[in-house]
Amino acid sequence: MKKLFPLLIPAGFLLLCQVSLQAAESQTLFGQIKQLKIVAFPLGIFFVAFLALTIYNIIKIRRKPFLRTEIVEQIMPLIEEELDFESAVALCEQNPSPLTNILKAGLDRIAESDEIDPESIEKAMTDASSSELAGPFVYINYLNVIGSLSPMLGLLGTVYGMIGAFATMKESMDDATAMAGEIQVALLTTMYGLIIAIPSLLSYFYFKNSYGKIAAQIDEIVGKFLFVLVQSLRRSYGEESEEA
Repeated sequence: MKKLFPLLIPAGFLLLCQVSLQAAESQTLFGQIKQLKIVAFPLGIFFVAFLALTIYNIIKIRRKPFLRTEIVEQIMPLIEEELDFESAVALCEQNPSPLTNILKAGLDRIAESDEIDPESIEKAMTDASSSELAGPFVYINYLNVIGSLSPMLGLLGTVYGMIGAFATMKESMDDATAMAGEIQVALLTTMYGLIIAIPSLLSYFYFKNSYGKIAAQIDEIVGKFLFVLVQSLRRSYGEESEEA
């Protein structure tokens, strides 16, 4: 069901469009869009962006491409049992992903220092984590931007339509048809602004929650990796000291 939910959001948008057409059976969708006037173009851009971002996030925001747990399972024994950091780094380079890039940052920091410095290793991995995880969330946050601005554009169209209605009323109180047309424009812009905003915000919160769970799993794996790495380093340095 969770996998189907993102696909239901664009379907819900189309359903809302169908409901709006049934509410004005005398008009086609294209006819309604033509009446939106100044806000038709930006709302059209938001609609296309909403669909594109939803499809993009459906493809990208998945657990497997981020975590690559099968690679982590190969890296852990190299660190814990064999202390083979070079092979671990090579494995990360051969299988790039946000998680392996974070682990590689910690391994690279070891090569830069002759001492065991857990804080330095942790900082390197934290910096890498911030860099790796910030990028994908940008495309999720764009859905929030669309969901927030679409109603504002609808409100702009409403104000525009009401200004036209009052201007028509000022010119002639008898021209009810023209005045009704301007009021219809005001209501249509509000409706289409909400039709775009509602599924955009649903998409935003869905992908935000999904991404939050992935980020939490990454933090958990990184914490475990850091613990194993530091323990392995201390054991290695302890053995070298005993031999000396």
